Amino acid sequence: MENQSNSSFKRARTEQAREQRRNVILDAARSTFFEKGYQNTTIKEITDRAGLSIGTFYLYFEDKVDVYKCVLLEGIVLLENHLRQAVSESGVDSSTEKLRIVARAYLEFYRQNPEYFDIIAVLNLTEEELRENRSRISREIDRKARDVLKFVQAVVREGILRREFPISDSGAAATGLWAILDGILVLFHRRNLTLLKQDLDKLAANSIDYFIEGMKASPNQPQAS
Repeated sequence: MENQSNSSFKRARTEQAREQRRNVILDAARSTFFEKGYQNTTIKEITDRAGLSIGTFYLYFEDKVDVYKCVLLEGIVLLENHLRQAVSESGVDSSTEKLRIVARAYLEFYRQNPEYFDIIAVLNLTEEELRENRSRISREIDRKARDVLKFVQAVVREGILRREFPISDSGAAATGLWAILDGILVLFHRRNLTLLKQDLDKLAANSIDYFIEGMKASPNQPQAS
């Protein structure tokens, strides 16, 4: 029994040490990606910052894409938690107001974490090698991204059941609303809104209001899909 206890203790210590070392690499990668972007970051720069060898890096991550996607997954998880917390703490019942809160919370997340948004935008808009979707981390990213949309969809579905939105497809509505927010933030991130003389907050608020009013004016029968 004592040998089993010692073995379990050593294994736990070893697993803890591995997790700590992985986090050191991930922290170094995150900081380097935030500073230099994906293309300009090398594995050597990550390991130099972490104070570890390149060989050690490959014990924990397959390549630069793998560690980059781990940082991306962090960003999606943080975003989802931020949106859920904003709605939960608001205490409002109206689904219309909840959607407005979601929009404001997304803008707030962007302002607090522009580096994460930049990573998400790079994954979605450029770098073909980052579009691979068969690995475990890619599947996890897809799942968490769907969780964010499912959260927005749940708010829309609630509005359908409350008869705030006379529409039939909550999934399409949630996707459309999210596309509006993403598009506005991409324009802002690229400084295009400045050229168009548009204020970020006003444009987002007006766009969401137009979208909500469109849902309320829909002639479709609600089915809470």
